[in-house]
Amino acid sequence: MNKHILIADDELDVIETAKLRLQAFGYKVTTTMGEKTIEDVRKAKPDLILLDVIMPGMDGFAVIRELKRDPELAKIPVVVFSAKPRAAMIELFSPEGIAGYISKPYDAKELLKQINQILGV
Repeated sequence: MNKHILIADDELDVIETAKLRLQAFGYKVTTTMGEKTIEDVRKAKPDLILLDVIMPGMDGFAVIRELKRDPELAKIPVVVFSAKPRAAMIELFSPEGIAGYISKPYDAKELLKQINQILGV
């Protein structure tokens, strides 16, 4: 498969669990958080970003806005990955052009299903 996913989250247990699950299905996974997210996206050039909303230094809103300012990064699909209520997050992030939303705690099957659909796998 060799599709690359970047997970930006500040909860290490969530990162590690999601990373292991996605790797088990053949995805390459990079992790980051906060203010390092944009720099790490530029380095990794992922096919999809799984983005938490609440992170130290640079939250998900700021990350998306920064991604949209760079024409190359703006093309990367972003799936918001948050414990915040689904309806509220979709309403807030829809104008930003998100590709999807995964609620935490997440269902592994739903996570994989959304990612596969977005990446056309």
